[in-house]
Amino acid sequence: MNGKIRIQLGEVQKTLLIPLWGRARESERKKPLIVDERAREIVSKLDYDFGAMSGQLPDQFLINCAIRAHHFDTMLLKILGTNPDATIVNIGAGLDTGFQRIDNGKITWYDLDLDDSMALRRQLIPESERNNYIAKSFFDRSWFKDIKVRGSKTIFIAGGVLVYLKEDEVKAMILDLVREFPGSEMIFEIYSKLLFWIRRRAVAKRKGTTDLLAPFQWAANSGKGISRWSDRIKVIDEFPFYSRVDFPEDLDEKTLSQFKTINFLRMMKMVQLRLGP
Repeated sequence: MNGKIRIQLGEVQKTLLIPLWGRARESERKKPLIVDERAREIVSKLDYDFGAMSGQLPDQFLINCAIRAHHFDTMLLKILGTNPDATIVNIGAGLDTGFQRIDNGKITWYDLDLDDSMALRRQLIPESERNNYIAKSFFDRSWFKDIKVRGSKTIFIAGGVLVYLKEDEVKAMILDLVREFPGSEMIFEIYSKLLFWIRRRAVAKRKGTTDLLAPFQWAANSGKGISRWSDRIKVIDEFPFYSRVDFPEDLDEKTLSQFKTINFLRMMKMVQLRLGP
């Protein structure tokens, strides 16, 4: 017994370890994209070989997690500049530490995830008065009623989540949010159909060598396509995933070349939507 916490998660839930390790590892760079000391602390408490993870996954996957966290933090802080008492709902929170990174003392933050993921989270990150946990399925819309505190703005974020759902499931959820939370905003990343195909091939190729990768289910070439689902959905912001960020000086040329290609072909983007009214 080493006193560390053992991990017992389902297939898709295991993917929450990737962004955790990505943020923790990035924090150790000389000039990190994001500093997340809480992620490093959590890694030290888990009975899991994160070093082996680095050997199982392309380096790009881990760096992506740090970049995504950087984008979320930057975009949320911009919103908080004019809506300091905003309510933020983190869909598929896993072991994300967004609240701890950007808390301004006024926000209310809800973390939503499945029972097993949330049970692990409770062992590692204590719930607090303004950081509330909801242990429910994304598909159980009763969680809408659990969002009791609504400030001047409600923002939904979904990092590394929607891509594992089918398009009709994503569409139904966003349209439900439009109806239930008019005037809210939503931030997430999208993957093009080309990158979707490339990722599914990569997962198939690595089958049997790692249980950390789950196949993608949904692809979207642009936020504009999503806005066609309803005339109440508006694109506020959309930009290539590997833009608006300074890459680490020690990033290898192969990875940097991949990032530039994905940006040039617009295969991965960050999207911010306004949902109604």
